[in-house]
Amino acid sequence: MKRKVVKHGSNTLTVSLPAKWCRLCGVEPGAELEVMEKGRSLVIGGNKDNRERTITADVSDLDRTSILLLVQGFYRYGYDMIEITSNVKTVPHHRTRANVNLPGLVYDVANRLIGAEIISASSGRFVIKRLAEESMGDFPTVLRRIFLLLSEMLESFVNGAQKNDSDLLESIEFKHANTKKFINYCLRLLNKYGDIDPRKTCFNFHVISLLSKSEDLVKNASRLLLKHKIRMKPSSYELLKDIQQSVKMYYELFYDYKIEKVGEMNKHRDSFRDRLFATKLSDKESLVVGGLSQIVELVLDMTETRMALED
Repeated sequence: MKRKVVKHGSNTLTVSLPAKWCRLCGVEPGAELEVMEKGRSLVIGGNKDNRERTITADVSDLDRTSILLLVQGFYRYGYDMIEITSNVKTVPHHRTRANVNLPGLVYDVANRLIGAEIISASSGRFVIKRLAEESMGDFPTVLRRIFLLLSEMLESFVNGAQKNDSDLLESIEFKHANTKKFINYCLRLLNKYGDIDPRKTCFNFHVISLLSKSEDLVKNASRLLLKHKIRMKPSSYELLKDIQQSVKMYYELFYDYKIEKVGEMNKHRDSFRDRLFATKLSDKESLVVGGLSQIVELVLDMTETRMALED
């Protein structure tokens, strides 16, 4: 809708508020409104809407991974209360070819949701509710934590593969769950509140989504090494370190933007591609390195986004 700007006095400009919106928000003459600047836009807030956003889902016919993704998705979207119902006590986990206990799964999922807790758990019904206050002010700190955790995962993977250290590789599962917790929180903040500059909201969402994909690739590669007892040859270590270096270079670009760094990253990527095709790997090594090599391409996408974020 459009509203005409009216001049009052020498310096004051006014605009009328829609009557329907005023009734909805309980705005009356003399009320105080919150006015926030977001780029070239003004966001006018009426009385705070304290209503909780709730949703219910029956997961009786879903598998373990689908339930996990569903609940994470509800949380990221901004729901304050999530009710899970089911007429079964166990659900299939296709990766392990086993059934998992549903109550245990729900508790595991809740642990990935910052500020949320299970407030009710009875036969066939679980309620997850947001209890802690949340603020967009947390976003910068949590985003940096995601970068650091991804770097830790890659460090553990490269060292674990090089030393054939199963303890290091197994630790990646914990790091993965911890990283996903912070990813979920960042995406929730962006969905509920958005960046102070609305143009940057979708770009930040894009970067975090690709960081999430990157850490999933590290997790999957560690599972392959452990499950199939793959021994990586020394020729593959340099490729793994190149992948690790690409993430490090992006982290430095993200927090200390200099356009010349983009050229260095492009050079590194093209050099990695040449070495990847020139290195002789076994079939199993190719599966591991080839899967992780996607991170280098994801970094390219994130670099383009980071360039767009620069004022």
